[in-house]
Amino acid sequence: MLAGISASGLVAGSPAHAQVPAHEQAQEQAQDTAALVGEERARFRIPAQPLSSALSVFGQQAGLQVSVNAAAVRGLSAPALSGELTRRGALGRLLAGSGLSWRSGGPRTVIVYAPGQAAGTANVGDTTVLDPVVLSSFDDGSGYQGTPDWVYSSASSISVVSRELIEQAPARNTRDLLDTVSGVYVNRSEGQNPGIAINIRGLQDQNRVVTMVDGARQNFQRSGHGASQRAYVDTAFIREIDVEKAATTGVGGAGALGGTVNFRTLEAGDIIEPGRTWGVEASAGAGTNALDFDGSLTAAARVSDRFSVIAGISHKKVGSYDVGKNGNIELWDDFTYVDGAVVFTGQDVLTTFLKGEAELGDSLKFTLSWMRNRTDSSQGSFSPSTGFDEDLEEITNNTIVARADWNPDSDLVDLKASLWYNHLANDETRGYVLDPDVLFPVDYAMATIGGSLENTSRFDVAFGALSVNYGMEMFHDDGTTQVDSGYLATAYPVSDGGIDLGVGFNGTNPNGRRTMLSGFANVTLEHDDWLTLSGGLRYDHSRLWGSTTIYGNSVRTQVPCDPGDTSFTCRRFGYRWVNVYPGADLSVDRSDGALLPNAMVTVQPFDWLQTFARFSQSYRAPSVMEALIAGGHPPPALPVNNAPNPDLKPEQGNTYEIGANVSRNGVFSAEDGFRMKAVAFYREIEDYISMGTVHRAEFNKDYTSYVNVDGTTRMSGVEIEASYDAGLYYLGGAFTWLHTDFGSTYTYQGVSQPVEPSVIFVPPEFKVTLDAGVRLLDRRLTLGARMNHVGGTNPGIGSLASGYVTSDYTLVDLYGSIRFNDHARLRFGVNNLTDVAYVPALGAESLPAPGRTITASFNVKF
Repeated sequence: MLAGISASGLVAGSPAHAQVPAHEQAQEQAQDTAALVGEERARFRIPAQPLSSALSVFGQQAGLQVSVNAAAVRGLSAPALSGELTRRGALGRLLAGSGLSWRSGGPRTVIVYAPGQAAGTANVGDTTVLDPVVLSSFDDGSGYQGTPDWVYSSASSISVVSRELIEQAPARNTRDLLDTVSGVYVNRSEGQNPGIAINIRGLQDQNRVVTMVDGARQNFQRSGHGASQRAYVDTAFIREIDVEKAATTGVGGAGALGGTVNFRTLEAGDIIEPGRTWGVEASAGAGTNALDFDGSLTAAARVSDRFSVIAGISHKKVGSYDVGKNGNIELWDDFTYVDGAVVFTGQDVLTTFLKGEAELGDSLKFTLSWMRNRTDSSQGSFSPSTGFDEDLEEITNNTIVARADWNPDSDLVDLKASLWYNHLANDETRGYVLDPDVLFPVDYAMATIGGSLENTSRFDVAFGALSVNYGMEMFHDDGTTQVDSGYLATAYPVSDGGIDLGVGFNGTNPNGRRTMLSGFANVTLEHDDWLTLSGGLRYDHSRLWGSTTIYGNSVRTQVPCDPGDTSFTCRRFGYRWVNVYPGADLSVDRSDGALLPNAMVTVQPFDWLQTFARFSQSYRAPSVMEALIAGGHPPPALPVNNAPNPDLKPEQGNTYEIGANVSRNGVFSAEDGFRMKAVAFYREIEDYISMGTVHRAEFNKDYTSYVNVDGTTRMSGVEIEASYDAGLYYLGGAFTWLHTDFGSTYTYQGVSQPVEPSVIFVPPEFKVTLDAGVRLLDRRLTLGARMNHVGGTNPGIGSLASGYVTSDYTLVDLYGSIRFNDHARLRFGVNNLTDVAYVPALGAESLPAPGRTITASFNVKF
C-alpha cells in the first residue's frame, strides 16, 4: 500500500527482453490511452521540482503506482502542476519536454521509460539491466477517515469527507457526516427539519458559510427559532465533501465570510471498473430506531471513447427516533417528546441524479449534471388538549451544473468555465392554526443562477515557476414567499383590520433579489522545491433590491358593518370599532463592495513536511432576509414590529492562519504512513450583524431589525486531523479548540444597547474524535470504532438562549465491513453504542439526539 524501492524485477505487464518496434509502441500507447485509469480526473498540487520526486507526488495524488527508470529521469525537472486534470493529462504535463514516454503496466500502474528501450529497462553496453524505482502511494484515501493525499500538500485549512466515510454506514442525515471534521459543527436547533446548517469556526447562517453542490450555491434560507440557512443534499451520489474553513481566493469565495462547503457528485469513472465500458452499483440498508430504509441504484456507461453517462435514483425513509436511555437530560414530555420518541423527526427523501461527461478533444472536457432532491418532513409539537399540531413540509431542490475544462498543450491556458442553476421550493401546509380544521399553504422559494470563468497561466522565470490564476464569478438570488390571504382569513378570524396577516411569513422571509459579481487574481511563485509565495486580490460587488411593508401602531377606527352583522354596535349605531394598522410601503435598493487582499508563504524544509502562513480578508453584504425584514411572528401572534435598517453595513473579516502538513511514508516499516494537518487561526470581524432596535420616522416607532454589533467579534482556535496507517491497522483522530467572543451591544443614534437576537449560537470550545480499526482476512474484513467527545456550551446572548444550552457528551460508534468478493460488500455499524441521552451541540433542549441505532447495508458493484 505504501511506497517501496525495488532494485530488480519489473511491474507486471511491462516487456523485459526486447525493444518495442515503433508501430507497436504507437499501438500500445493508443490502447493505454483508452484503458488506463488515467481517464479519471484527480486534483493535483505539485510544485516545480526534480522529475523523479514529482512523479512520486503524482503517484500519491493520483492513487497510482509509478515505475520509472532512475537513469532516465536523472537531472530532469518537472514544471509546477495545479488543478483538476485527467491522470493522463497530468502525467503528460510532467513529462513534457523530457523525451520520456509512459505505458500501462497493469491495474493502477504506470511505467515511465525512454523511447527506443524496453519499458522499465536501461541499456548498459550490450547488457539489459533492470533498474526501476517503484514509487507508489496509499490507496485513494490514505489520510484521516479516508482523506485523499492532495489535502496534505495543500497549504490551506481544508478538510475532506471521503467517499469511504460516506459509504461506511447508512446515515440518518447527511449532516451527520460532518460531525467528526475539525473546526466544523452542524446546527441542529431546527432538528425536525432535515436541512443542513453548517457552522465553521463559529460562523453560520445568512450565507456566511457558502454551501454548494458541484460549485452551485445552495442559498435558501428560512427564518425560525434556530438556524436559518438550509441545504438539502442526500449522501447517495456524493463522492466527497470539501470543507474550506477560511476565505476562498478563487471561484466559490464571492461573499463568503467564513468558508465554503462543496458537495461533489459522482463521476462515471467511480462506477465503471478499469477495462470495462459500463458499471452498476446498488445498495440497500436499514437500521433500528426508525431508520427504515436507505438504498440507491447507480449505473454508468462509456458510450464511446469520448462520452460517458451516469444516472441514479435513491430513496431514504426515516421515522421519529427514540432518545438514549442513559443520561440526565430534561425531556419535554407531551410537547416534543411523546411515547418515547421525538415527534416529527422523520423524513422521506427521493433523489435522482444524471450526469453526462464528454471529451471534446484531447484537451477539452464538458460535463452537464442534474440532481433533484425531494424531501417530505414535518414540524410541530404535541398538546394534551389539542393533540398534534403539525406543519407538513414538501421540499424540492433542483441543481443543474454545466462545466467546461479546456487544458490545451499551452502553459498559458488552463481554462475552467461553469454555469449553474439552483431552485429550492419549500411548500408548507400550515396546520399550526387557531382552527385545526383549516389548513393553508405557505410557499417559500429561492432561485439562484450563477457562473464562473477562470484561467491559470504558467511561466518559467529566473526565480522558479510562476502561475497566475485569474477570473470572475457571479450569481443572482431571487427569493419569494407566497401566502394565500383568503386561507389566512379563514384560519385566523381576528377583529383587527388594515393588516395583511401574510407579513407573519413574508415579512421575516421577504421577497427580494440580490446579485453578486466578483473578480479575482492570484499570483504564485514556486522557488525550487521548498518555497512558495502567493498573493492576490478579490473585488466583490453586490446589489440587493426589493420592497416590503411596515406597519404603525394600531388605531381604534370606526368601520361600516358587514351585511348580516347583528352585533349590538351594528344594530344600534350602524358601525363597529376595529384596530387598524396603518401601513407604509418601502423600497430597498442598496449596493456594496470591497477589495479583499490575501497572501501566503509556504516553506517545505523536508519532503514530508510543509509549513504555511496565510492572511485573507473576507466580506459579506447583508442578505435579502437582513435587508428587507418586516412583519412579525407568524400568526396568531399579531405584533408587526419588524422593519428594515437603512444603516446596516456589510461584515468584514480578517483571518490569520499558520499551519503544517505532514505526509510521511515508511515511518516504522515499508508498509506504513503518517498524515497530519494542523492549523491555528485567529479571525476578527467588524460590523458583525445581529438583531436590535431601530427607529423609523414613518410612524415614529421603534422596530426590531438587524444591526451591526459594536467592536470586534473574535474567533481563535486550533484544528488538527491526523492518521497513522500500517495496512493491518490504522489510527486517526481530530481535535478542535475554538474560542469565540461575540459582541453583546450595538450603538444606534449614539446610544449603546444590548443586542436582541433569539440566540447567537456559540459552538463548544472542545471536540475530540478518535478513530481506529483493523483490516483482516487479506483486507476483506474491516472492524473499527470511533469515539467523539464534544464539550458543552451555554449561549449567553439572545432572548431564547436558555433553550439552547448543551452539556458535554461522549459517543462511541462501531463500524465494519465484509468484502465477499470484488463485487459484493456488507457494511454494518452501531451508532451511540452506550445509548447516551444528550442534546447535540448547537441543538435545542426540546430536540435531543437519537439513541442507540444499529445499521446494516449491502452493496453490489458489477
